Amino acid sequence: MARIVKSSPCLTRSKQKKQVASCRFPEVPTERPRNVLIIKKVNDYKVEKALLEVANWLHKERPDLNIIVEPAVAEHYREKLPFVHVIPPDEKQEYSRTVDFAITLGGDGTLLHLASLFPKAAPPVVSFSLGTLGFLMSFHLKHFRRVVSDMTAGKVSLMLRMRLFCSLHLPSGQRITVDGKEVVMNEVTLHRGRFPHLTSLGCFVDGEYLTECVADGLIVSTPTGSTAYSLSAGGPIVHPSVQSLVMTPICPRSLSFRTVLLPPSANIRLEVGEASRSQVEVSMDGQEVFLLDKGEYLQVRGQFLWGVM
Repeated sequence: MARIVKSSPCLTRSKQKKQVASCRFPEVPTERPRNVLIIKKVNDYKVEKALLEVANWLHKERPDLNIIVEPAVAEHYREKLPFVHVIPPDEKQEYSRTVDFAITLGGDGTLLHLASLFPKAAPPVVSFSLGTLGFLMSFHLKHFRRVVSDMTAGKVSLMLRMRLFCSLHLPSGQRITVDGKEVVMNEVTLHRGRFPHLTSLGCFVDGEYLTECVADGLIVSTPTGSTAYSLSAGGPIVHPSVQSLVMTPICPRSLSFRTVLLPPSANIRLEVGEASRSQVEVSMDGQEVFLLDKGEYLQVRGQFLWGVM
């Protein structure tokens, strides 16, 4: 198996940055992509069968296209897919530099995993629904030949989907370093977790005090994530083209505190208040990453991810 080391000029990051003002783009790069990343759901026979079908078809139709999979997948299919390429686990930054577009085979969790591989700029993504949930999936697998052919020929429109960049801080403002992801596609949540008492969170937007949230917790989600935990907590469904940050309380004590929609440029600070009687659990896209003490805070701001929708 070969390692991909050369990035393609067909989708330059500088071009992407110039187009963050709108959500749907009629124009796409005209050069043919050279490297495609395929991410699959793990331990699913239906998905494994789909991977073999898609990869073999791509290799036959586009022999000049480098097909990249994760190292564990390449090892598992080394006899059935001897032509695939890998990027070593210690060189994950090469995904952003190398991949021209990506394909996901699975559910929403598979797409969230793909997003975690691209902490900054991300390539266009084509998602095929093969999982339990399909809120983020655009296409059915039976249409993959037409969809992928259109993608490689540039006959698609691209929708810009927001992500969240999150950072944790001590009361002094010093950054807390954690071994977890900082870029979130669905939501970041502050929650009382295993502790029985309500949390007290000071909410600040662009440096201005907004309110104190006394509740089980608080969710900050993207429009994409508005159909996930935020929706279960009583938040609205927000179309991906409505660029906004969705702040939803979880079981608030006050009847007057409901979901707040903020502009995508907002800088949100959620601080654990002195009235909190326990630590506050921080989770990102459903994965617990840290526990905050009194005075420590979470900072959230929006960033962008390419998608094919």
